[in-house]
Amino acid sequence: MAEKALNERTYKVYGYRWVVLAVYLFIAVMIQVMWATFFTITTDAWKYYGYTDAVKGESAISLLSIIFMVGMIILSVPSMAAFEKFGFKKSVGFGAVVMGICGVLRGIFGASYPMLIVMTIGFSIAQPFILNAPGLVAGRWFPEDERATANSGGLLANYVGMSIAFLLSPILLEKGIEIKAIMLIYGIAAAVSAVLFLIFAREAPPTPPCEEELAVRVDFKEGFVTAWKKKNFLFCVLIFFIMLGIFNAFFTLIEPIMTDMSGGAIDSTQSGIIGVAILLIGVVGSVVISLFSDKDKLHRRLPYLVGANIIGTIGFALFIFMNGFGGMMAAGLIYGFFTIGSAPVLITLAAEEAYPTSEGTSEGLMMWMGNIGGVIFLGITSLMGNNHLAMLIMMAVLSALVVICMAVMKETKLQKMKQ
Repeated sequence: MAEKALNERTYKVYGYRWVVLAVYLFIAVMIQVMWATFFTITTDAWKYYGYTDAVKGESAISLLSIIFMVGMIILSVPSMAAFEKFGFKKSVGFGAVVMGICGVLRGIFGASYPMLIVMTIGFSIAQPFILNAPGLVAGRWFPEDERATANSGGLLANYVGMSIAFLLSPILLEKGIEIKAIMLIYGIAAAVSAVLFLIFAREAPPTPPCEEELAVRVDFKEGFVTAWKKKNFLFCVLIFFIMLGIFNAFFTLIEPIMTDMSGGAIDSTQSGIIGVAILLIGVVGSVVISLFSDKDKLHRRLPYLVGANIIGTIGFALFIFMNGFGGMMAAGLIYGFFTIGSAPVLITLAAEEAYPTSEGTSEGLMMWMGNIGGVIFLGITSLMGNNHLAMLIMMAVLSALVVICMAVMKETKLQKMKQ
């Protein structure tokens, strides 16, 4: 009884955790807006920069997205080391400041394509320091029964940021606002988010939100080595490699895939609507599936991951057989809610299985491998040319492989690992 009372006095859950999460999510949303600025106005964008050939113009705009992914691949490990050496606020604050500065400068000098490239490189430097950190917020500020929910906020911000750009860029363009001005609007919003983060973010609460031994993690070097020795963590990395690779390749090619598979019945605007719907339902799925996992008496993750991804894989396979807007929308909603929605639980499971590796290191490794998957998958799909049916079949088969990997895992609880 005395030990229990001592534990209750040494850890506490603070309401300020929601403030820290909110300001973090704001900058995470904005870095995704920076990435997805041109996704739904690609043709207008390459024409704005003086290209007259569609192939060269689309390649020029696609290069911006590739720069973002390459930045994540190159700088994910250094960002994880920075989290350990300089802490959460300084490391993420660095990314926020770089994003804010580059956002404003992109708006001011964005009529020049070379300057656009330079500012995009700046975003690619900032991105890993921002997007690899939701596990740190969850681990340092939230109790165990809220961590999957807190982690879902990081992925939720990704989806919301993409959706904002998907919808707002063409709306602003249709209202007569030129691309340079659109970028300045986004840049000012990014700068505001950076300032709010610097003002309101805190490194950690005065006392841990759970038993102290569950909150303390090893340093980066030891944690990096330890994580790769954990069989279940390696499974999580492989699963995320496939899931994020499919996600990036599918969304990069969503317009030609939808148009081709529907026999031309779905146009670019409708493809964009389907894409936004998938992302938004993914947000809902992230919250719902994470809540179910967090409220489980044993905080189990695998049963929810397996169940969600079986249904999600079926939804993705429906893209192969549906050919109208309604059918494609239905397939997208199933895929988005269950597969995309399960990702925060997977990230939480990876952090628990990598213990005592820090959440920042485990999540950074996941995002690192996921972006490598994105580049590889885009390379494979480019070799397939216009064979979109083959692309979808390959992605559906790999989605089924994800389910098999989840099914063979045996979950290890944190309570057992600390003993």
